Amino acid sequence: MGMESLSAVGTYPTQHPVRVGHLLGRGLVHAILVIGALVMLFPLIWMVMVSLDDNAQLYTIPPQYIPTVLHWSNYPQAVTAFPFFRYLLNTITITGAGLIGLLFSCTLVGYSFARLRWPGRDAFFIVLLATMMVPPQVTLIPLFIIWKHLGALDTYAPLIVPSFFGSAYLIFFTRQFFMTIPFELEDAARVDGCGYFTIYFRLMLPLSMPLIITLALFAFIWHWNDFVGPLIYLQSPQKYTLQLGLLAFNGQYQTDIPPLIAAATLMVLPIVVIFLFGQQYFIKSVVLSGLKG
Repeated sequence: MGMESLSAVGTYPTQHPVRVGHLLGRGLVHAILVIGALVMLFPLIWMVMVSLDDNAQLYTIPPQYIPTVLHWSNYPQAVTAFPFFRYLLNTITITGAGLIGLLFSCTLVGYSFARLRWPGRDAFFIVLLATMMVPPQVTLIPLFIIWKHLGALDTYAPLIVPSFFGSAYLIFFTRQFFMTIPFELEDAARVDGCGYFTIYFRLMLPLSMPLIITLALFAFIWHWNDFVGPLIYLQSPQKYTLQLGLLAFNGQYQTDIPPLIAAATLMVLPIVVIFLFGQQYFIKSVVLSGLKG
């Protein structure tokens, strides 16, 4: 009994330094993560601070990162400088239609590449991946000429219709996720008499909610932040999007920066909110899509 108590007492000096070192290591890791998070959040914080500043304080030396007086009037000025709510409705229309198109096309094509066996499947998949190497600037002028001959300029068709033909990156992402679903579930569905589309709608999609939320997040960000597309194809001011509305702050000789940044802050806010609610599904889909290849 005495030997056991001595041995038990003797274990504490050896375990205590290990535990202290473990806590110090975790504390160091968390400190590095907090510093990295602050560095990544600095542009967003600076944007909010500038939106509450005025032009006089922006050009002071040394610069003042925190304004002495908060000018909340920049936000009403940002909303009234251009038809904000009309442009917001136009942006929501384009974003919503493009989101539906990308979800339908990418999941359907990704399901075909991942679960179906048809001649030339692997060859077509390689061709699909090869299109990711082509910069979008290369196809900009040919696409503009095509839409011009189709009479679709100054319409939302060039901004929405391409979404229904999918995205190479999102199709690849979807295919990787679908390959993680066990094939035994699909075999059991076939035994019950389910066809390909029934398996797609009633089995694959319900099991792929993290994937669908991630695709929706990507589609929303792409269409919501799109500036080049509306700038090229839209000509009527009443059809402009929020991105084009920011041009209203550009004067001939100077730019009213605080209201411009205030409008940009309002435009970034939906993306931040959606990402905060969907980040767990985004991380889960990324992890699962890398399990098989």
